[in-house]
Amino acid sequence: MENEAGCGEVLRDEKGVTRSLFSGLIKAMGSKTAELMAIKTALEMYIGMEWHVKVPLTIEFSSCVTMEWLLERNYRLWTLWNLFINIDRCINQLVRVHFAFDHRQCNDMTDAMVKAG
Repeated sequence: MENEAGCGEVLRDEKGVTRSLFSGLIKAMGSKTAELMAIKTALEMYIGMEWHVKVPLTIEFSSCVTMEWLLERNYRLWTLWNLFINIDRCINQLVRVHFAFDHRQCNDMTDAMVKAG
């Protein structure tokens, strides 16, 4: 489909051990929106597994723009405002969160999951 994008994330514990994976197709208008939707899904899974009260979360971004949108509310697109509200609601439940930029070529496991569908 024209508006579908691959979405996938890897949830690891504090030692870097993979604990949960997800991938699939989502309806998104561009890769940055797809990345935001993947972050929202990962946050919901993380909270659902009750890690949010025990383990700090690191959110890795492959897009500087997406990271800017989450860190600086003034840069956010109004068309995605409901998505940002949901992400912020999840982030506010976390014991601690860290944001990091991850070059796409370094994120091999997520890329393989997205390609596999």
